Order: sequence, then structure tokens, then C-alpha cells
Amino acid sequence: MLPSRAKDPPHEHPVHNMYFVTDCKLKISGPPTPTTLGEEGGVAEVPAGAAPVFPAMAHQVENVGDKEGKAVFLEAYPSCKPCGEINGYISPFAVSPGCYKILAEDSDWITGMLTMEVGEEDAFHHHRDHLIYVLEGDAVTIYPGGNKEAAMAVPLTVGAGIPAPMEAPPFGSHTLLNSGTVTLKMLFFESKN
Repeated sequence: MLPSRAKDPPHEHPVHNMYFVTDCKLKISGPPTPTTLGEEGGVAEVPAGAAPVFPAMAHQVENVGDKEGKAVFLEAYPSCKPCGEINGYISPFAVSPGCYKILAEDSDWITGMLTMEVGEEDAFHHHRDHLIYVLEGDAVTIYPGGNKEAAMAVPLTVGAGIPAPMEAPPFGSHTLLNSGTVTLKMLFFESKN
């Protein structure tokens, strides 16, 4: 979060994936980037839902808008290791394209969005290591391995971040049911390796 008229100190990042939760008007000082419209110190009006992948860079960000800006981003830890191959891997984007959308990707990560209406269920699929951010929703039921008899009802809180390693049984392969009372919308950053 960056309050209106606030500026962060100069800093740098390796390659990183972002998702803007709110609209923001940002001035980015440093090397030209896609959000600065090719101008050093340019101002960009970034819409909610934008999911850019930024190159490694040094910069400083100032919120020149009239409201707080909120973004979620993934920056891989230097010792982050590939999670390996999954035998018989089934992509959620392939089997449930009505629920899963790719917002952005690079060679290492996918920024994805899961959207499900109340009572909707997806098809059995796998995930590699991923991080989840709850944008909307109050409950989900997870069927680890697709097993309906092993149902796990999980209450959700908007704004919660959930680490989801593929080694943890409910996250590696499952089906999901929106068992809540409102539309479920979860952002996730998933490793491609």
C-alpha cells in the first residue's frame, strides 16, 4: 500500500510480477519501464487488475494520485528452487478455462486469477508451488486429490495471503467448490518450473 502523495525510498528489485488491486496514479523515477510510458520519471495511471511483469531495476515510486494505491507482488527469493516436474500434470487453465485466466507470465511465473460463482466447481487439476491472495470470497471447499470424501471447508478473509506449496496435500492437486455466499476471486502467482 502506498498512501496518496507518499513516496517510497529509492530501492531495487529483481524481476517481479505485480497485480494492482486498486487504480493508482504513480510517478516512477529511474530507468524507463512499461508503466512510465517510456519516460524517465513519467506518470502512469494504472488500472485495478493490471498485472505487469517488471524487469530487474532500481527505482523510486511516488503515489501522485488522490487515493491510496494497493498492489500485490511476487519477487522470488534468491534461493527459490524449481519445484520439479509433475507426472500427468493437468493445468487448471486447460480444464477449467471459465474459472482460471492467465493475466501475465514470464519464463518463471504465471500471474493467474480464479473466479467462481457461488456453487461453482472446477475440474480436477494440479498446481505447482504458488501464492494466493484473496480478493473476494468468504469460503471454499477443497477436495484434495479430487477426493469428495476428504472435503476441507476453508473460511476465507479478503486480503489474506496463502502460501500454497505443491507438497502440501490440498494444494498440489484438487478440485474446488465455491461453498461461500459470494463470488470467489483469488489472485495467484504460480511457479512454472
